[in-house]
Amino acid sequence: MWCLLSEPAASSNSKRWLITLSGIPKSAAALRAGADLALAAGAFGQKVTLAFSGEALELLKPEPSDHESLHRLLGSLPYYEIDRVYALAPRDETLLFRDDLMVLLMTQAEWSAVATASDIVVNY
Repeated sequence: MWCLLSEPAASSNSKRWLITLSGIPKSAAALRAGADLALAAGAFGQKVTLAFSGEALELLKPEPSDHESLHRLLGSLPYYEIDRVYALAPRDETLLFRDDLMVLLMTQAEWSAVATASDIVVNY
């Protein structure tokens, strides 16, 4: 008797996550917690959309003025199946982004659409 195996059970547990990192000035704790959550979710096969806004946009610069170790950690996102991140920033603002991550601009309307389509939404 032959038995066909279906997709692994883990894929049926996959959720769509939206994690937004905003941060508060000079505080890395919330940003680190959000980054750790994104990495853990990605490691366990979850679909993660990671958006940066406010103070967290600093982490998308080529050389951040603060949170250097967190900046380096975020460089590992592609190894956790997070191959792009989003910047919630005005499109008319000229921003220079780091070159080790694919950074795409996202509008508030786009963020809202992703939030609506997500199973889990977390803001830090």
